Amino acid sequence: MSGAVGYVMLQLAAPLLTALLLGSLYTLMALGLTMTYAVTSIPNFAHAEFVTIGAYIMAVAVNFGKLGLVGGLASAFLFAALVALATDELVFKKLAALGATPLHLLTASIGVGLVLRYTLSIVADLKGLLSVKTRVVVNPVATIGQAYLTTLHLWAVPTTLAVVAVLHLVFMKTKIGKAMRAMASNLDLARVSGINTTLVRRVTWVIAGGLAGVAGGFWSVYSPINPETGWVALLWIFAASILGGFRSFYGTVLGGYVVGFSESLGITFLSRYLGVNVAYKPMIALLIIVVVFLWKPTGLAEVTPRGLLESLKKAVGR
Repeated sequence: MSGAVGYVMLQLAAPLLTALLLGSLYTLMALGLTMTYAVTSIPNFAHAEFVTIGAYIMAVAVNFGKLGLVGGLASAFLFAALVALATDELVFKKLAALGATPLHLLTASIGVGLVLRYTLSIVADLKGLLSVKTRVVVNPVATIGQAYLTTLHLWAVPTTLAVVAVLHLVFMKTKIGKAMRAMASNLDLARVSGINTTLVRRVTWVIAGGLAGVAGGFWSVYSPINPETGWVALLWIFAASILGGFRSFYGTVLGGYVVGFSESLGITFLSRYLGVNVAYKPMIALLIIVVVFLWKPTGLAEVTPRGLLESLKKAVGR
């Protein structure tokens, strides 16, 4: 029996390692989407383009600027953050001042995304970069069956966990973090309470865009990118955020990993045992969204670190 279990685990090693990596990247992407929606009530479809911009900045910084991994990721964070801030200052904030409804803002975000995507497409085409991959050496550090734990896992996963830990401290311990939580809870009350909502809004967009850029940077190391990279990932980003309740930081973290594992393990099972083409992979994200809306519209919004710890204690009988 133990031999059979060991064999199955070895067979699943590759999709599990892929799931861990994808879950980390989807978490980084979805956290920004959740933050902007919680604070500004904008379901920002243009968030996908921040991922793509980060991916391209990473590739250019490393391949041509010779900045290395850390320098490339820092550049990706900075440029994506600036673009995110600019889209809010130039579009969303002005529309909100004119009394735009959430539907108007959603539509505007689609338009902003199209402008960013096709502008990037034109530039990439002119520079011969319609398909590019960041030239960072990824080495295997351990072998599990026929799968490899690589340096990319050791970069991306700890980075994601560190980001989650830092954001937790920011939200719980800092004035700006508490102000974000207040705005997410009740914007009008936060405003009359003396909170500098303009500053908080700007910080939110900078963090959201920057995290998307870092996720895009890692993605450009993982896989070749093109101007549609973020758009293709958008369904998974929304699935993670919706699963997390669309306003919950902790729910989104859990949602990102659930989506990553569902994608990798789900398509492995469907293709290996049912002969389903991997091109149908987006169906899994759609199923997650539909099931959440039908079964638990609030998603994992009630998830907290203490609640997770209590659940783990109950699971192990302690």
